[in-house]
Amino acid sequence: MSFVNPLRWPIWSTLWRSVSRFVQGLIHLLYRPSIERDERLDEVAGAGGHTKPQSVRPSRSCKPSQYPTTVTYRHVHLKPNLEIPKPRPGEVIYIAKGQFLTRGGTAILELLPSGAVVKTASPNPFCPPEEEDCRRNMRLEAQIYQKIGDHPRVPKFIQWDPDTCSLTIDYMKNGNLRDYIRLNFDTLTYEHRFRWAKQAAEGLQLLHSIGVVHCDISPRNFLLDSSLNLRISDFAGASLCGSEPSAFAATRFRHPSCNWDVAPRFEDDIFGLGSLIYFIMTNNYPYEELPSDEVEKLYKHRDFPEVAHLACGAIIKQCWNQQLNAVQVYDSLKLIVPYSLLSS
Repeated sequence: MSFVNPLRWPIWSTLWRSVSRFVQGLIHLLYRPSIERDERLDEVAGAGGHTKPQSVRPSRSCKPSQYPTTVTYRHVHLKPNLEIPKPRPGEVIYIAKGQFLTRGGTAILELLPSGAVVKTASPNPFCPPEEEDCRRNMRLEAQIYQKIGDHPRVPKFIQWDPDTCSLTIDYMKNGNLRDYIRLNFDTLTYEHRFRWAKQAAEGLQLLHSIGVVHCDISPRNFLLDSSLNLRISDFAGASLCGSEPSAFAATRFRHPSCNWDVAPRFEDDIFGLGSLIYFIMTNNYPYEELPSDEVEKLYKHRDFPEVAHLACGAIIKQCWNQQLNAVQVYDSLKLIVPYSLLSS
């Protein structure tokens, strides 16, 4: 009769899987309110702030009778001998290219069988001008990716299809910086945080060097690859060489002088970079506990959160005061990061 270690009995593996699923579910329930709160904090502007209308410009607006109260999208995977279903009222039938990930203001994101991500301009037959805005934004994003080329601080560009306005890029398996920090804040080391701050400055430096103002610096627009290296993304709303942007930074990442009537400046991105580094170091948005309209009032009086206790607090403050450019932020971070981290 052979003896089997009780720790190797099959029941333990089954029990462990059950416990693991329970813990993951519990984490998700605890984490979900944080994500929903972040989505509110990431809104384009709070009460009383400057907002970019979701509808098209008045001169190009669609007739009310043409536009349903709500527009829904139904993703359909075509199979042989399968007819495209007829849309219901207010519905757009979208022929899927892969597994649906999310839909933003400009594009539908899907995970392809190849493991890459495709971003397709959102169709809107109810308002062709809005659809054309999405296509224009996607053309701009593709142009910026092609202008950048291959660089470790942006997702790898794979393909651009001008007919469907579809952009294919590498899939960043660890998601965006906002969600990753919210979920893993208690296990993050200073090495992670300093590396991300430095890489964020490097990515912004890259954009500014080719004449791009991002216009929407936020932790949700920075992605983490499989090695947890940071990559700046989402250029559809940016300004290229002075072009009119379609994105506007959220309240906590926006300099108080910013508005839609003023051309975007590199300094506006620098202000957002300061708030981004603050989030990286503290796990919190600036004045996270306050309503957005109160934050706007504080910002107008140049009243920013206290940062003296943070290792790179002086750099954050200089970003908020717009005293540095992206190159200087990057160089300053390298000076305070321990030598052992410089190779990251």
